[in-house]
Amino acid sequence: MSVRPDVDVLLRTGPFHEALRAAIDRSGLTLERLRERLARRGIHVSLATLSYWRLGRSRPERADSLRAVQAIEAILGLPRHSLESLLGPPRPRGRWAARRRATGRYGSMLQPAQSLAETVDELVGPSDGNLRLWCQDDAVTVGGEGAIRRIHTRQVLLAVDGHPDRHLAVYCADPGTDPDAIVPEAVENCRLGRVRRHPAAPVIAVELLFDHALPAGQTHLLEYAFTVEGGTEAVDYRRAFRYPVGNYVMSVRFTEPRLPVRCFALSQHDDGPVERGADLVLAPGRLVHLTAKDVPRGVLGIGWEWT
Repeated sequence: MSVRPDVDVLLRTGPFHEALRAAIDRSGLTLERLRERLARRGIHVSLATLSYWRLGRSRPERADSLRAVQAIEAILGLPRHSLESLLGPPRPRGRWAARRRATGRYGSMLQPAQSLAETVDELVGPSDGNLRLWCQDDAVTVGGEGAIRRIHTRQVLLAVDGHPDRHLAVYCADPGTDPDAIVPEAVENCRLGRVRRHPAAPVIAVELLFDHALPAGQTHLLEYAFTVEGGTEAVDYRRAFRYPVGNYVMSVRFTEPRLPVRCFALSQHDDGPVERGADLVLAPGRLVHLTAKDVPRGVLGIGWEWT
């Protein structure tokens, strides 16, 4: 006899329709009773629509449908956003379907490029093209053995079109790092959505979900981090920008006893070669940083040399 997965497990792993079906079954409510409960809250969803959602024949995508999902979570006694986070971005339609591949690619800016594309493309949705970076701060910590241990990112995002409700964060660790050793964290003003790890390469892509969709012209401040358990010796940290950013700050803090003998700036314009820039001063607090304004599409980074 087969055993159906537990509701709490399905709420973490999905898919949406199976988690919804299991939660409804556990509640003891019929679809008709659920529809009535929604109507009492001023949310009107047809019985056929609820049935299609439960069977996986369609899924909620419009704003009123997402409000219905949030109400269903409350009616069924589920954690807030537990069902909603399983939906992912809306399915591409019209012109978006044609331009999805272009907006989802990093080209050769980060390596391994093929593994990156295989990890990222599934998560790229309309929100990706509707957000721009207003400013960003990356704080990197390098452990005493020379491996990158943590990257803490603070961003201000600007909605330029549509109603974006999520942001895609990507990290490519140094070769030889176990993909499962990269741990994402939603630090402030966001929550984790879907997480995709490449099965063989140290690449991870994470959805950062907002509490509400952003109208055009509105900004959103968030913080997230990646922690690397283990890892291999690093000689640089690079940040790729698919879209221009107004102001950018990168800092790298080195942990004693091992310190680099030299630090320097790195840059790459679009898909061109990586270029070494000016030397950077390692401050007494074992901290080195760089700043940039009106950053175009490309890569900025800090490199270092060990003894």
